[in-house]
Amino acid sequence: MSEEIPSIGTQCSLPSCNLNDFLPIRCRCQNLYCADHIAPDVHDCSLLEQTAQSPATPALKLQRCAVQSCNKPSLESFIANPSDTSNRSPAVCSGCQQAFCAQHREPLAHSCAPPPLDTSSPVPEKNAAAKALLVKHFGTTTAPTAARPSSTSATKPNPKKEAQQRQVAVMKMRHKAQPGDPKDTPASVPVDQRLHLRVSQAAVSTSERIFWFRKTIVTGRALDMLATHFKMTVSDTQPVKLVYADGETAGTALRTDQPLGDQAQDGSSLALAR
Repeated sequence: MSEEIPSIGTQCSLPSCNLNDFLPIRCRCQNLYCADHIAPDVHDCSLLEQTAQSPATPALKLQRCAVQSCNKPSLESFIANPSDTSNRSPAVCSGCQQAFCAQHREPLAHSCAPPPLDTSSPVPEKNAAAKALLVKHFGTTTAPTAARPSSTSATKPNPKKEAQQRQVAVMKMRHKAQPGDPKDTPASVPVDQRLHLRVSQAAVSTSERIFWFRKTIVTGRALDMLATHFKMTVSDTQPVKLVYADGETAGTALRTDQPLGDQAQDGSSLALAR
């Protein structure tokens, strides 16, 4: 089978080439050539010889490729009658409708720029004919829109989603948190035994800081340390309390005689208030 002539395509008519081309081009001399030898002056076209022998006959001039830097003839120029498009597809770009040579016929090869769409005429509605047919036989297809619940209505909280969001927030807090107890260090307290908190001074919006404590620390002791960090004076006449800063329990004070980890979750927001 390897020694037989392939049955697909046609061999270039130039004897020195004889290339089997799958997309050969027919010259006006009715011979088939590959893309490299389709130019009349390359394959010594017989029509050029007839033109040279007959002074009265105008010189054969082929339409050149639409690419300015290319001097090769366009594929459409080899058609005997380019104006006759019956039973054939014109050899022009489907985007810009210009004629190119075999090398530049692909849109990417000539940086195709399709003409702008005509927006003066109204664009027909999609499936307009089908909709008109349905209305003719079945009446209007527009059904009354059912009342939908308002998007602004309160949605039920999703505990699972809230837990995931809190976990992500805690992971970000770990990189910024500093130990609330000066005696603690990251190396001395495992991460699973730490309680990360956002703490701010009540009525001071720019005072939020991130600390971590041992979960077992007593809330009263943590309160004294936080007051020191915020440089707040604590006395009988100026007491300070630790309250929840958000959620349904916002403003509620934490008990000072219980462990901090029993009253606040990892990632909670607390505030120092008088």
